[in-house]
Amino acid sequence: MRTFFRQFVHWVVKPHSILVTIVLFLFIGVLDMIRFNLHFLDPFNNGLKDYEVTDIVYSRLEDRDRVDICEEVVLVNTGQPDRDRLNRMLQKLHSYRPRAIGMDVLLVDDMSPGLDTQLRNTMAAIPNLVLATKLGVYLPEEDCFAVSEDANPFFLDNNLTGYTNFLSADNMTVRMFSPFEQTVSGPVDAFAVAVTREANPEAVRRLEDRCNQVERINYIGSDNFLKVSAEVLLDSSFNGEDLFRNRIVLMGYIGEDSWAESINDKLYTPLNPRYTGRALPDMYGVVIHANIIAMILSGDYIYDFPAWLVMLLEILFTYVNVVMIHWIYRRFHVAFHPITRAVQLLEFSILFFMTAYLFHYFQVRVDLGSGILGLALAYDFVMIYESLLREPLTRLFARFQVHLPEVPDALEE
Repeated sequence: MRTFFRQFVHWVVKPHSILVTIVLFLFIGVLDMIRFNLHFLDPFNNGLKDYEVTDIVYSRLEDRDRVDICEEVVLVNTGQPDRDRLNRMLQKLHSYRPRAIGMDVLLVDDMSPGLDTQLRNTMAAIPNLVLATKLGVYLPEEDCFAVSEDANPFFLDNNLTGYTNFLSADNMTVRMFSPFEQTVSGPVDAFAVAVTREANPEAVRRLEDRCNQVERINYIGSDNFLKVSAEVLLDSSFNGEDLFRNRIVLMGYIGEDSWAESINDKLYTPLNPRYTGRALPDMYGVVIHANIIAMILSGDYIYDFPAWLVMLLEILFTYVNVVMIHWIYRRFHVAFHPITRAVQLLEFSILFFMTAYLFHYFQVRVDLGSGILGLALAYDFVMIYESLLREPLTRLFARFQVHLPEVPDALEE
């Protein structure tokens, strides 16, 4: 047993490889701080941090010919409505007895006093109506958000509200949302959560039980929802009883012409056909809210590996690669470089398909970014260590009587 343990330690514990792994991850940590904080690296930063391997799953691997309609949510395109048309739309929708109505339209300025009063009275008569607001600026000293001034309090008083902010900067991909936030006036729900709470409180309780500060959006698409235009809704011959009754209705802007279809009020999502670089935005905000509601109702969430487990896997993976590079050099000295690069390419492919497979079939996301970077840099760091650091460190350890065993046939430049 003792002999087996010694052999195990001999084959697994490689002091020089441990040192290379430590130096490599220190470098990755420094690179990460530089990458996200220094202004002169902004072009590199913007191109890298707004890309994830799982985007390819959404963009290329999903079956586009198969469209599963989410029957619980109906989208109503408001276009660019005036107060009178909004009032008539709400009255007609309410008459069809939907489970909840969410209006993703910010009413900012006072328009006509008479029309504004009529619209407010109509809103007050709809108990399951949720209005859109925006979170104000974040207040670090109070660890909460200020109340937004984007929406007119004249319409918000005595009505349910939810914030429409997404966890994404301008021109960045919307992958996550924050279900619940704290403002100076108290806790508030995200718009999609507030609407779902009116329709299905149990589904929101399951979301709360997850205790996640942020949730990754499990998109089902843009064409997976029933859609009705304002013109059709307000047509006197239209009867929407079967379409709207006991369903969630989301009112919002979904474009009116070819220019609007490609530019106005759209955001980037992982479903964008171009998952790298900058393409046209691909999804309207109200459709993103519909995707979030569909996810909450179905409970089909995306699960992230715990950060500590991912870090442990990345360190072990990088260490094994460093040890393997030493072994390849000793066994295949002449063909060392091409064999090492071929093995790295094979490992890149395996990691990509493993990540895509877990995400596509099990909704499990494993972010191995540091591990992939460690794999890419392992060869170079082994060479740097052997050329510049190994001998000085060996002398330093010897001076303090720390024995650092030699690796047979060590790398030599």
